[in-house]
Amino acid sequence: MWPFSRRVPIQQQLARLAAAGIAVNAGVTAEDLTAFASVDGIERSPYRELVTVLATAIEREPFTPKCDRLWLCDFECIEDHGSYRDVVARLERMTDRALRLDGIEDRVEIEEGVAWVAFRHAGRRVQWDMRVDDDWLDPSILPRYDALLADAGVGFRLFADAGDHGQCALLGAFRPDEKRAFDAFARMRMVPVAECRM
Repeated sequence: MWPFSRRVPIQQQLARLAAAGIAVNAGVTAEDLTAFASVDGIERSPYRELVTVLATAIEREPFTPKCDRLWLCDFECIEDHGSYRDVVARLERMTDRALRLDGIEDRVEIEEGVAWVAFRHAGRRVQWDMRVDDDWLDPSILPRYDALLADAGVGFRLFADAGDHGQCALLGAFRPDEKRAFDAFARMRMVPVAECRM
């Protein structure tokens, strides 16, 4: 029998995900979880459907993430100054600010072909120049951030779902024990971002 054919109640899925570090943020309601996915669909496709739901923002004010540790990152998100700053801030949120980056700033001039993001880390200024391709995110920012996590030895690492999400990437931040727990039940192939071709 196909492993996803067994129905798993949402509350059971949420409990197992929370034990693997994937907890629902305060203020997220049951209605938020089922705004674009039915209870039946979530329960008949255990974990995969719910993880995707949790990786999005709520569809009402204040439009915050449903779960800090997951992010369905739309690569078509670079519009102007602040875009790369927001990406780094979201990565920091995913990792509970493990790197303690300060002074995050960026410059985005699409017409001039200029984009960079800078911040202070471990007492020094770091600047990453980004490739400009209209309003598309330079995906190299993900393994660069992950390399900082590895070098700092803070425990967190970034992973991406190997499945097809169109112009998006489904990202997750895990500590080693959480990733092992997640892999034991989720049946999703989340691979290190350093191994992904995006």
